[in-house]
Amino acid sequence: MLEILTYILIAYLVLLIFLFVFQRSYLYFPDKETIPLHYFDEFNIEEIKHTTDDGLTLAGWYKEPDTNNTNVFLLMHGNAGHVGHRVEKFRKILEAGYGFFFLEYRGYGGNPGKPTEKGLHLDAVSALNFLREQKIPDQKIILYGESLGTGIAVQLATTIKAKAIILETPYTSMAEVAQQHYWYLPAKWLIFDRFELLGIIGNIQSPLLILHGEKDKIIDISFGQKVFEVAPQSKEAIFVPHAGHNNLFDFKVDEKILLFLETL
Repeated sequence: MLEILTYILIAYLVLLIFLFVFQRSYLYFPDKETIPLHYFDEFNIEEIKHTTDDGLTLAGWYKEPDTNNTNVFLLMHGNAGHVGHRVEKFRKILEAGYGFFFLEYRGYGGNPGKPTEKGLHLDAVSALNFLREQKIPDQKIILYGESLGTGIAVQLATTIKAKAIILETPYTSMAEVAQQHYWYLPAKWLIFDRFELLGIIGNIQSPLLILHGEKDKIIDISFGQKVFEVAPQSKEAIFVPHAGHNNLFDFKVDEKILLFLETL
């Protein structure tokens, strides 16, 4: 019996060490291909280059706002794929005349570098600086965070007074999400890239909209609800009863986003 318990303990420790060493491979799932142009052609979205404070030159994708709509979305997407996969879901917003900066992270979509929490924050700051160079004032920028990107968007929102911040499936911290998924490990204490969202959400300076599916099995609805409770006014939440993690736009949340922005 003691021998069996020893083997179980050894196996557990090996698993723990393996997941600790390779944890970023379980957090970031980049599609590293150079993004094909066909994702952007229909909307006249152009490839641009911007350089981060640590010296990486990244490709991003930018559409100027229409003359009748001078607001610009800055998208910080989730942990998988590349930014081209997100264009179609924002069709109605693009057709409404909003400008759009599709930020692509380091290590994603043919960009150099490897994703880390610090690195992705630098990428977002560089994108913000690009918009400022285009004479887009902070008050015209809509920060949009998707899943992993919600932590990046909130961090940015604590530094500027943007027009709005929209969080799609937010979490309290990546450490707590990891702990929920890996309940049999002390994951909360071992994760490198923690993305502590809950501790800084009180410092945002802009109206907030939270979107979350009640059937989300990746980032549980309880995380979004907790973020909403702690966030300062003004704020609004749309919790969609039958939506999961990746299909919120199947429930016409894009129309609700446009209505929310019309009230600002």
